[in-house]
Amino acid sequence: MERCALGLIGWGTVGGGVVELLTREAELFRERCGLDLALTTVVTRAPERVREQALPRNVTLSNRIETITNDANIGTVIHVVGGTTVAKDLLIACLKAGKNVVTTNKALLAEHGDELFALAAKHGRAIAFEAAVAGGVPVIAALRDGLVANRIDAIHAILNGTCNFILTRMEQDGMGYDEALGAAQKLGYAEADPTLDVDGTDTAHKLALLARIAFNARIPASAVRVEGIQNLTFQDIASARTMGCRIKLIACARRLADGLDLHVAPTLVALDHPLAAVNQNYNGIHIHGSAAGPTLLVGQGAGPLPTASAVLADVVDMVTGRYAATAVRFAFFRSTTVIPFLSARQEQTGYYARFITADRPGVLAGITSILSRHGASVQSIHQGNADAAGRATIEVITHPLLGGSFNAAVTEIDAAGLTTCPSTTLRRL
Repeated sequence: MERCALGLIGWGTVGGGVVELLTREAELFRERCGLDLALTTVVTRAPERVREQALPRNVTLSNRIETITNDANIGTVIHVVGGTTVAKDLLIACLKAGKNVVTTNKALLAEHGDELFALAAKHGRAIAFEAAVAGGVPVIAALRDGLVANRIDAIHAILNGTCNFILTRMEQDGMGYDEALGAAQKLGYAEADPTLDVDGTDTAHKLALLARIAFNARIPASAVRVEGIQNLTFQDIASARTMGCRIKLIACARRLADGLDLHVAPTLVALDHPLAAVNQNYNGIHIHGSAAGPTLLVGQGAGPLPTASAVLADVVDMVTGRYAATAVRFAFFRSTTVIPFLSARQEQTGYYARFITADRPGVLAGITSILSRHGASVQSIHQGNADAAGRATIEVITHPLLGGSFNAAVTEIDAAGLTTCPSTTLRRL
């Protein structure tokens, strides 16, 4: 039985999950992999907080990274530290000390991946990061291995469980955004400061990592255009339902003739699309490959045990040598390929618009005329009854067209006096 000494940097919810799973499933690892995975050292800023937790016997607790980097027996380090400053320094220290690293930090890799993977290659080490993208959903393994014979045409994904939970509660329970956010925080699905989740930043970091693998190109996080869910209202949710859709925060990466379309945005998803059924705090990734066609992966995108599941899958790949061999052959963080990125004006997709208008003749004709002049072909239209103030709602879904053309049309409609307030627009999947 091969004994593999592991180090853990960081603690918190995920660190606790890793320790729980290592302890609970020790016999499973022995039976399935012939491995005795032994956590020997935990490094954290506040070791005294960990002492109250259930740790395996003979685990060293420390607040000094040297406790791990100077231990020649530790070959693989589990890195569950957030942020991009101290976390980066700790990961670099491990690589320079000749350790392989399994990390959950998507922001660090999205923003500094080129540097860190180059350093890993220089020292003959590897960085694995399955848990950084979709928690317990093995999407990186699917892209890297299962779909290796495919050119990836497009990825559409729900990658943030917090946002998906909020949108589900808004739709199913009639909550406003603030109430749904409060429910997410009460259940531990949202942080006290949820900004990075709800403004789309967390999803953008994850999409940048997926796109690197899918398209074998250098993709900085800054290339992803980002919109969050924080400005959505219950009216938006109700309008989507009227049009036979529901709103999801969709991460989109598409290979088009002129370049890559990379964006994160609230999007209308038709009820018959597989991602429309991904609710609560689940993640869903819909991948279209040149040979396999559509593939859907769904599962828990966060939480201590789902994340620990992905972490320990990477650990097994590391200690058996599988991941190091893969990292040498696959160039997704060493590629010098540069692909142009499309702007919002160049993006070609279907759109939704909600126009609030005066209830008078000629308004609908005026709106459709302007849309047509800008090249927008209407797929469906819904006109509601006027309210007590004499205002009517006209909702339109278009066939795909350039974003610049669509936005110009809506701007002209508002400027022409056909609407009583700025119009609401969303993308359509």
